[in-house]
Amino acid sequence: MWKNYYSVTTIDEALNLLEQYQDRARIVAGGTDIIIELERGRRQGIDTLIDITRVPGLNTITTHNNQIHMGALVTHNQVVDSQHIINNALPLAQACWEVGAPQIRNRATVAGNLITASPANDTITPLWALGASVTLQSTSGERVIPLPEFYTGIRETAMRPDEMMREISFNPLGENERGVFLKLGLRRAQAIAVINVCVILAFDGDVITGARIALGSVAPTIVRVPESEAFLRGKTLSDDVIRQTAVEVSQYPRPIDDVRGTAVYRTEMLKMLTARALRQLRDKAQGASFPQRPAMLWGDNASSSLQMAIRHEDDA
Repeated sequence: MWKNYYSVTTIDEALNLLEQYQDRARIVAGGTDIIIELERGRRQGIDTLIDITRVPGLNTITTHNNQIHMGALVTHNQVVDSQHIINNALPLAQACWEVGAPQIRNRATVAGNLITASPANDTITPLWALGASVTLQSTSGERVIPLPEFYTGIRETAMRPDEMMREISFNPLGENERGVFLKLGLRRAQAIAVINVCVILAFDGDVITGARIALGSVAPTIVRVPESEAFLRGKTLSDDVIRQTAVEVSQYPRPIDDVRGTAVYRTEMLKMLTARALRQLRDKAQGASFPQRPAMLWGDNASSSLQMAIRHEDDA
């Protein structure tokens, strides 16, 4: 286990400690992944934890330059409770709702989910489809990395030992776009994904003008399906088009066999989930199963206790 535990109040404090301890240190926010990994011996050589939960300004969801920005301390419950996210990035809200139980969602951060880098982690798939980038900061400066470049393999990222993830940014859905996230687990709740799917489509009337399809838990990282995306452009979502697309998507990745499902099962379920997602988007029913009053842990005004802020800044 760890030897040193620092509770910092500024980003500079955290970065100076990261520079000092390098590979021996890890940032702690929710701690729902890293503490378990340390207890199980999956993270060797780490003796220092840097708690950033007292750093102000990192638990906000903001909008500026036509992008949504989420700080490193934004929790899954904050996303689920954010009408701004529900209205402008529904697949992310749906994915956050699928994570754990209310206790976990209230503690675990979206940034932590991204850093753990498991291809079965629910939030990575919709953020990948939304074109998200992460901002990494160190004492030497900051860099912004798109998610496809951030992930280098299963549970592997491009983050350096002296860097922390400061924020996540992504484009909201356009007025002509609809998106949905679907997950298959071995039970209805609190389950690791066997597979998950995010589909975002742009429409001109009923004609598809753009498509983004991201798949999780079928490869070492999240994957897009460019051939199927190209196939959908210029078409309407007839039953035949939905059926053809679902078959194409299911044949794209080469999923693994593991304790949650065989490769054959994953392939068949990809076909089923893709068809379901496309039907929901066709019928404008993508938000039908999202709870109107999701289970939270803190009364009617769910966000006030965490001082969540939603800001809109017009950049003329």
